[in-house]
Amino acid sequence: MKKVMYVTASTPWGKGETFIIEEVRALRALGHQVVIVPRSPDNAVFHDKAKQLVDDSVRLPLINVKMLLLLCLYLLIDRRVWSLLRDIFICSRNVKMLIKNLSVLPKGVFIGKRFDKEEISHIHVHWGSTTATMGYIASRISGIPWSMTLHRWDIAENNMLKLKVASAAFTRCIAEDGRKELLGIVGDQYRDKIKIIYMGVWMPEASRSAPVSRIRSNVVIACPANLIEKKGHRYLIEACKMIAERGSTDFTCLLMGDGPLQEQLVRQIEQAGLQSRFTLLGRVPHDRIMAMYREREVDIVVLPSIVTDDKEREGIPVALMEAMGYGVPVVSTDTGGIGELITEGSGFLIEEKNADQLAEKLELLIREHVLRSQIGKAGQSRVAQDFDIVKNAAAIVRNFSRRSKIKLSG
Repeated sequence: MKKVMYVTASTPWGKGETFIIEEVRALRALGHQVVIVPRSPDNAVFHDKAKQLVDDSVRLPLINVKMLLLLCLYLLIDRRVWSLLRDIFICSRNVKMLIKNLSVLPKGVFIGKRFDKEEISHIHVHWGSTTATMGYIASRISGIPWSMTLHRWDIAENNMLKLKVASAAFTRCIAEDGRKELLGIVGDQYRDKIKIIYMGVWMPEASRSAPVSRIRSNVVIACPANLIEKKGHRYLIEACKMIAERGSTDFTCLLMGDGPLQEQLVRQIEQAGLQSRFTLLGRVPHDRIMAMYREREVDIVVLPSIVTDDKEREGIPVALMEAMGYGVPVVSTDTGGIGELITEGSGFLIEEKNADQLAEKLELLIREHVLRSQIGKAGQSRVAQDFDIVKNAAAIVRNFSRRSKIKLSG
């Protein structure tokens, strides 16, 4: 059994990072003890399963007086803190990044000192931005080996990534597409330290049986995604307008998420005359979404993701894995790492920003309930093969450093 620290953005508090909640649960199922240290914990726990993790979490603000006093003390007596300051000033690529990294220095030093004497064998961080900066600092102060999981935007941001990759025991990318991008930033000399370990989902026993698509007069399409540009909701609305104009009356669409584009999307729905077809559910608790899949309340899941003008794009969305794991057929776009998930008939993969193609595939699935079952079964097999969360959590643990401490000079 290993005792590890997980550094997160907010988990177990807050509404996001459900994939981290599930990953920690998988590590615990494998017999490992996980202490969670969020960088910026929210005020409340939103997801029911997150409540199970609170007792093993350390809830501290981003900064407080005690942290600042400790930082001042160790600036006087510990040259490693000056070395960390030098790293941050030299490697932060702009003033904004410098300020962000300096903001986590007090907490990183505090956490490093707090856990220095505890039996933590490894620190693992999700996100390569300031959470990784905090994990890097805590590792340097405590001597505990560390590693990080990079997702997508945090690779493009490139917050001290070369320094972090060099110092980490390993760096995990969740898709080959992301690994290639990272190697382009840090250099090929780190190829062996950068691992591809997919995110994963639970494969409930009930879902291992052959998926059966319900025959009903109204097909339910769900889009479980935050209302942000890269999720491509506008193309889903355009596609649904095309389907409705061609005379199809047997579908409704659920938008599961919230975000800055909500008002804009509501206007688009109204202008398209689709108010009766769309329901905006807001942020839906994770357990509720899984229950909807399990009880076959959703017939199709769609994620019409795009690459934005500023090059933001998907990794491999866990939202698609979860639907596929329950045998729900999916339609998505060939962007980011999605093509690594949807292969060999396990779902429909279309061009980004192509409402015509999206309408065509959705119409086909609306009409053909047998096809929905076939694709659902293939998707379930695909997820079981490479995206089982217990298998992937075990792969993470195998990469954790076997060294109990590392000696780092100032």
